[in-house]
This record gives sequence, structure tokens and C-alpha cells, in this order.
Amino acid sequence: MTIPTLMAKIQEISYKSQYKKIFSELNQALRLLEEDDSSPLLLCKSMDDKCFRDQFVKKIKISHICNEAIPNKCQVKSKYLNNTEQVLKTNVNGKWPAFMALRGYSVKFRYHYNNCVTYDELDKVNNLNGNLNSCGWVQVDVNGLSGPNQVGKDIFFLVLMQNGFATRFYTDNPINDCKKGTGISCSSLYINGGGLNFNEEQTPHK
Repeated sequence: MTIPTLMAKIQEISYKSQYKKIFSELNQALRLLEEDDSSPLLLCKSMDDKCFRDQFVKKIKISHICNEAIPNKCQVKSKYLNNTEQVLKTNVNGKWPAFMALRGYSVKFRYHYNNCVTYDELDKVNNLNGNLNSCGWVQVDVNGLSGPNQVGKDIFFLVLMQNGFATRFYTDNPINDCKKGTGISCSSLYINGGGLNFNEEQTPHK
């Protein structure tokens, strides 16, 4: 294995490790918000992205809050794995509220509504392409403003369900999507092998 290939592999492992830690941290923050009766599912009106973001600011140490269009202190221009810039309604360069965590990762927030389903109620047939009838979604950049700023490498998507965050997938072939597609499905592959087969480690509250 050549030095550049080895270094790229080490970097990939680091991105995956960071993503898993952030996934856990966001779910932990959500549990704490639920205990305080300040979950976004209780307090936020439909499509109120700032409310969604601001609840998590209460539980996660941050360095910056961002509402401006990119580039800003939380985000720079990003791309999907196949070098496109917009996929369905999940636009990496959209003007959604975000924060930069003190630990160096950034999160962009998009809220839908609180009438979404739980993990166990997900319907594969009627909710393909990662829609999942979710309450909303977040875009996580594990190293903030640093490159490569590409989905499936240092950027990952999670969906908010009634009982916590779940990994997002884009098609019914997440492996192919993670190799040469959008990269959105890498989120599910790196946590639990893809798709909707949630395990106990991923589903933090029942």
C-alpha cells in the first residue's frame, strides 16, 4: 500500500469514528432535551428550522451560530460524492440554520413537523429514497470548515424520528450510493450496515 493510499485510509477511518461520536452526542442531547420538556418535537412549529437548531444549542457547547448563506463560520461550499450540489430536497449548500460545535464539527438543521413516525413504524415500501416520514434532518460535517467537504467522506445526514436520530439512506442500494452515488447512504452503512435494519446500539430510546 502506497503512502498516499494509506494516509487516505487513515483519514477515512477518522471521519467514520468522528461521525459515530457525533451521532451519539446528538442523540444524547435529544434525550436531555426530552427530560427538560424542551424537545424540538414539543416546542417547534412546522418548518421552524431555527427553533430546531436552538434547542440543541442548549445542550451542546458551540463556538458559532450561523444563519447566513454560505460561506460562513459554520459551513463552506460542499458537494455530494458524485460531485453534484443538490439532491432532491437535501441541499448541502442550502441556507439552513447551523452551528459550529466547540469540538470542531458543524451541524445544519432542517425541521419538518412533529407528526413523524418511530423507527418501528417505518415503511420501506412507501418511504424509499430516505424520506422515512421524518420529523426533519441534519447535515453533520465532522471537521467543520476543513476539506474535503463532501458527502460520504466528512459530511453525513441523519433524520430525526419520534424516538431519536436515525441514519439516512438515499436509495434501496445504499452500497452503490456510497461508492459512486450521492454518498448520503454512507450514513447508514457506517453505523449499522445500511437500510432500515436498526439495531439496539443505534436506537437509543424505545
